[in-house]
Amino acid sequence: MAETTTLKRTIRFVYQNSSSLVVCSICWMLASIPIVTVGPATVGLYAAVTSLRESGRIDRSRVRHAVKTNGVHAGLLGVLPLVFLAVGILYGLTASGPLALGIAVVGLYAGAYTGLTLIPTFIAMARGEPPATALKQGYLWGATNPTYLVHLAVVTLVVFTVTAALTVGFVLLFAGIAAAYHIELVCDDLEPAQPAESPFSLTFSRIS
Repeated sequence: MAETTTLKRTIRFVYQNSSSLVVCSICWMLASIPIVTVGPATVGLYAAVTSLRESGRIDRSRVRHAVKTNGVHAGLLGVLPLVFLAVGILYGLTASGPLALGIAVVGLYAGAYTGLTLIPTFIAMARGEPPATALKQGYLWGATNPTYLVHLAVVTLVVFTVTAALTVGFVLLFAGIAAAYHIELVCDDLEPAQPAESPFSLTFSRIS
């Protein structure tokens, strides 16, 4: 039921903001061309779609702030799934024994799982959370919602396949629609970071 509701909200959101999402998709595609910039581009995409979801318009200053604050960390994290997948594919193509085959399976699984876990992590980063907090939130979200991780994978793959079949439609539609679905599914379940207690308040509480 929750998944159906999320899909309905996503379809409604995409319909109401189609032109803005096309702009988001094109910008994400262009920013991701060097490959290593996929992480920062995705954080910027999530920041743009989140601001569109909350206010009905893309807040460019919010996008710039998210990329400036967490872009480098997102870039480093974004490489991890690619490394795992590359190892898995390499060993899979050259597997000559059970050990190599096992490494291939582990690499592919680690790449897929890490990539899916980075979705809530990057959404948290786009909301301004520090990298360590965002990683914790992303991991906890995935660990407590394994079914939703499957939903993320399946729906993202379907969107990818359908838009790729449209050729130009992939550039215009994929990133915006995928980000809209990711945020609808994930964003409301991410707990905001708890503000750190001041040492003075801790000392006062001990004295009292």
